[in-house]
Amino acid sequence: MKHILLTLLAVMATLTVAAQSNRFYIEDFELDRDSVISVPVMLANETAMRGFQFDMSLPEGMALDDSDLTKYSKGFDMHLVCRALPARGYIVFVFPRSATCYPPATAAVVTLTFSASSDFKGGDVIISECKGSTMDNKSFTLDGDTTCVTVPASSLIGIPMDQTQDKGIFY
Repeated sequence: MKHILLTLLAVMATLTVAAQSNRFYIEDFELDRDSVISVPVMLANETAMRGFQFDMSLPEGMALDDSDLTKYSKGFDMHLVCRALPARGYIVFVFPRSATCYPPATAAVVTLTFSASSDFKGGDVIISECKGSTMDNKSFTLDGDTTCVTVPASSLIGIPMDQTQDKGIFY
């Protein structure tokens, strides 16, 4: 019996370790048409990282207006470069200005500001091609996530008509 319990614990520990990974993600969010929103990009890393990069594609009608490091990243003296890629979306680079690195943790590392056009219908923000660098400059791959961006139901209906009657006007 004791042998079976130890075997089960070993299997569970292996599955738990296998389920963990280094990854980037943005929580799902709502974006009204003709509006702007800032959202954090989260890094959940188990490996100390010197820097990272990832590609990001956006749904039609949505654009990246601005990007900035979070206070957390600025505390590690990081630098941010974000570039538009023709037909591919954007690429985001974060690298150190000194010999620092991100310790294993889950934290917001970059804030992205998105805008939506008047015909935005929602869609997916896809983070892919994620790479990280260790302190000894060895590259490794991170997992990227797909974020669902929805348009609130109220903005899909349109502008409500004013239902109050003016004096002298009858319907």
